[in-house]
Amino acid sequence: MQRYFVSNRQINKGIVEIVDQDFHHIKNVMRMKIAVIVEICDEIQNVYTAKLLEFKKNSVLFSLIDKLEVDVELKTDITIALGLTRTSKIEEVIRRITELGASNFIPVEMNRSVVRLNKNVNYKQNRLEMIVKEASEQSKRTKLMKIHEPIKFNQLLDNIDDYDYLVYAYEDLAKNSKNKFKSIIPSFKNKKVLVIVGPEGGFTTEEVDKLDRLGFISVGLGPRILRLETAPLYIMSAISYELEL
Repeated sequence: MQRYFVSNRQINKGIVEIVDQDFHHIKNVMRMKIAVIVEICDEIQNVYTAKLLEFKKNSVLFSLIDKLEVDVELKTDITIALGLTRTSKIEEVIRRITELGASNFIPVEMNRSVVRLNKNVNYKQNRLEMIVKEASEQSKRTKLMKIHEPIKFNQLLDNIDDYDYLVYAYEDLAKNSKNKFKSIIPSFKNKKVLVIVGPEGGFTTEEVDKLDRLGFISVGLGPRILRLETAPLYIMSAISYELEL
């Protein structure tokens, strides 16, 4: 069954009005007919079944039927902070970690980032948010991962007080790590966790020293060196495996 995310202002007395790209998708891509049943998810993670009532010129109306009891969200709040990279890689990472249950994504400029803020950053926030929405609907999530604006490394470190766990994946620990990532994952349950993944060139010694001084836990991700776009998927998959399977 198709799922659509809507804002609370789109719901009025049990009637949902869907517009813009979702309207186009319903009318021209899915070619839905009157009385078709879909799922509607609102801003506070309520999920309903809804029946298609009427097509208007620029919108489509649904009537809410039943509220569904669903429990699909990861039992921890995971923020992935990733070294700035090319747009195509960022988009693919966002799509996959959304499917895997991440709560937040922060692009971060680090010393070895191949992309720099204010120079060649070309992240289109609306497009990234659309990718999150589509991936969330496909994976039947009940909330949308938040995409944060790109920031510098030190800005990220100035805003870590709200997290219960601070972790960074360090490639130099990949082959011989005393800190096995899976050993700390059970502690993440019902907590807020920040995981930092470095850029293509890895962390500098200065960055590692800063993270260590602030109490970050350094972890390896197995015996192999992972690409920048692979590491966040590996991290989210490991967390899901330990907490959900």
